[in-house]
Amino acid sequence: MKTLRYFAVVLIFSGFVASPALATNKEGAKCTTAGKIVNASGKKLVCAKVAKTLKWINISAPAATTTTVAPTTTVATTTTTTIPLSKRKPVVTLMRSYGTAYRSSVSYIVESDKPVDCFTLSRELGEDFVGTRISRIDSIGQPEPHLCVVEVQAIALADGDTREIILAAASTFSIVDRDGNIQTTLLGSPQSIWVTRPVP
Repeated sequence: MKTLRYFAVVLIFSGFVASPALATNKEGAKCTTAGKIVNASGKKLVCAKVAKTLKWINISAPAATTTTVAPTTTVATTTTTTIPLSKRKPVVTLMRSYGTAYRSSVSYIVESDKPVDCFTLSRELGEDFVGTRISRIDSIGQPEPHLCVVEVQAIALADGDTREIILAAASTFSIVDRDGNIQTTLLGSPQSIWVTRPVP
């Protein structure tokens, strides 16, 4: 009798161990209670209806993915454009021939870093040049390819007083170099010469 009882107990426990409900707690297998959550083989499963059939669905959080972005390096590039001398505008500068004078006729110089055509400058006040205490431009000469000499008539009485005679570029100033390039900026403008005409 004891032996029969022993085998009966073993069979009962074996039935629990081999219970279909426990054996089927795996992802994709059928389940019986919707919404039930179990842990099996390190996974969290929930019993849910899939295509009208209750099945265990894995709801474990996916492993975090770390993305490493390689640092980017920006390299600045400098482009140098070389303009041929024949295409470059001349750099022209206004200078005075001297600082003081004792006569009414005084001169200024326009100097260029390239040969220019001085005769493209106008002798009419207000066109290429404007003046303070200047009555007129007497002449514009070219002693050298890079130089223009502008002779002006100062308004200065022969009374012993000193007056500032100013020549400056007009807003419409322009000069043409030998290659046909036009420059409209006159550096060094304005320039002054101090004129003192003695009493006769």
